[in-house]
Amino acid sequence: MRYLIFFEHGDTNYSAYVPDLPVCTAVGDTLEETRKEISEAIKFHIECLQEDGEIVPKPTSKLPNQTPSGVSAEFVNIKVDTVKPKKQAVLPVLAPIISRFRRKIRP
Repeated sequence: MRYLIFFEHGDTNYSAYVPDLPVCTAVGDTLEETRKEISEAIKFHIECLQEDGEIVPKPTSKLPNQTPSGVSAEFVNIKVDTVKPKKQAVLPVLAPIISRFRRKIRP
């Protein structure tokens, strides 16, 4: 998958964020360090989504025509394992409780 990353140069460091993965950010002392950190953060974020059975957002961002001063944008290719995670087993003790809960919320 190819995600757009925004890099911002601060007074003493760099920060990065991914618009398609809103909680995915990274900080580094240099631009190269920040690139490495954000790539690892994206991989980790996607792995967590998969482990939790969540949908991995597909990249939708496009490279902007221009960015504010001190901000740059580029794409990074991230290899994503497409294997769906196994469903978590329900403990036998909780099965009757979960079953009753599901019956109450379904019409």
